[in-house]
Amino acid sequence: MRLVVSFCLALLVGCANLHSSCIRAAQAELRALDAQIAESETARQRGYRVTQATQSRTTLNICAWPREPVLFCTTHTPGKRATRTEVSPAAEAERVMQLRREHARLVAVTADRIASCPA
Repeated sequence: MRLVVSFCLALLVGCANLHSSCIRAAQAELRALDAQIAESETARQRGYRVTQATQSRTTLNICAWPREPVLFCTTHTPGKRATRTEVSPAAEAERVMQLRREHARLVAVTADRIASCPA
């Protein structure tokens, strides 16, 4: 009896996870679009956009080896550097309007995708 109850609970949990993962996948594109809208509105308010650029740094170190008194070693360290890029408020406002139109269309598509998820 315990085995049957455990099996039913495991099946129920598996179905719940399947349903929630289907919903999460259906909403992924909408969440990404919401993030783009938020970033564009922030850039329009600030007047600039922050971008991350990869920048590697090479440092010179003194390494000690058993047979050598002093030896120099180099270390390559990857890093990121934030840069500001100015934006046009008018162009950014237009971009936000286009993204909002796309958002309205995508809400209906997302509702259809969620409706097709297994219950």
